[in-house]
Amino acid sequence: MSDAAIPGRPAAFAVARVAALTACSGLLFGYSTASIADWLEPIAAVFSLTVRGQEYLTVSLVISCFFGAVAAAPLARRFGRRMALTGAFVLAAAGYGVVLTEPSLSLLVFARVLIGFAVGISSMVAPMYAGEATPADRRGGVVALFQLAVTLGILAAYAVPLILLDHSAWPLAIGGGIVIPLAGLLMLVAVPESPSWLIAARGDAAARAAAGALGVPTPHAAPSTAGHALPSLSLRTGATLAVLALCCGLFILQNLSGIDGILYYAPTIFTELGFPPGLAALGATFGLGLINVIATVIAILTVDRLGRRPLAIYGSLVMILGLSAVVAAHLWDMPFLGLAGLCVYIAAFALSLGPLPYVLMAELMPSSLREAGLSAASATSWLFNALVALFFLTGVTQFGLSTVFMFFALICLFALVISIIWLPETKGRSLEAIEENVLKGVPLRQVGR
Repeated sequence: MSDAAIPGRPAAFAVARVAALTACSGLLFGYSTASIADWLEPIAAVFSLTVRGQEYLTVSLVISCFFGAVAAAPLARRFGRRMALTGAFVLAAAGYGVVLTEPSLSLLVFARVLIGFAVGISSMVAPMYAGEATPADRRGGVVALFQLAVTLGILAAYAVPLILLDHSAWPLAIGGGIVIPLAGLLMLVAVPESPSWLIAARGDAAARAAAGALGVPTPHAAPSTAGHALPSLSLRTGATLAVLALCCGLFILQNLSGIDGILYYAPTIFTELGFPPGLAALGATFGLGLINVIATVIAILTVDRLGRRPLAIYGSLVMILGLSAVVAAHLWDMPFLGLAGLCVYIAAFALSLGPLPYVLMAELMPSSLREAGLSAASATSWLFNALVALFFLTGVTQFGLSTVFMFFALICLFALVISIIWLPETKGRSLEAIEENVLKGVPLRQVGR
């Protein structure tokens, strides 16, 4: 499809198309990262993997996500958001195709590297595109839809082992994720390029046509030209550096709050809490994924009404309570208290530290630095994600589940403090108004006013 406007298309339809593309990227993220969780033991048995080997297999995808996020900025800046997402979906489809062939260990790792690189690109570009291509009054919900799709992808990954009880079916179970990038490629045909990218790459006419098709205002020309390096002084303009620090900090807190350990190793956690291995642990894991989806739906419905700050503050507080319940459950041998605590934590995470970093990074970064800033924030996220994936099982083995979860609770306390002191409220504000405040050096807490 060309970037020209399509006369007569209502704004609601344009929002729906952007939302569907955003959802495909989120599904890719969620399914790709979680699909290994319930098949880790069967795969370990096939390839004789130790605990450390299981961590390395898990982290092979995650560390590739880091490199994909680093590459996302130059790709999105030079070739546009649509082309960057096209490359990501093609790589992911290729990786899943390799998994379907029942590969050797080396080919399995190679496939996970391809998928991880693709997820790293799309996890940065898709929220950015959604933020640029959605009207201000719907932006928070559409960007947060990325996180909802992540949770749906996770839920699907947790559901498959309950359907395919054959442990030897892991190539089909994991490789079946190929349908997600294929759907993403189809959705890319239905959306125009981002007006924010077009204004610099092709000029005002192309940007105005795309903005008309999407139902968003035509953006002002950015001070930089697409495909060229951004001046280093831009980071020192106004509150830009503070915004970048906040976005990176939120992603660090998001990943160190415990979500990645729970995401990748949920069956092991439930076994540690006292649930019998097998269907009981798998069922509890699926229940956790279901809570994640329900809470994220609530977040999408409320993020543009309640605002970013209340969700971040109260969500962090409830996450602390949920993690504390898990610690108590492990110490006192109360498995169902642990399950309840994890459900409370997951629900609170899905309302706060889950979607909000994506929403805020798409809203706060100035247009001239948006690709580089979002790439830095996304790469930071994947780096700390990889650290948790690499050391979680080792940490539980050496220090115990209670100690690991107390560390997660402490991280959530930091998130609470940062949300109270520095987090701005941006609901209902246009990207242009937010950017003007950032470049003028308005204090971080006030840039959304």
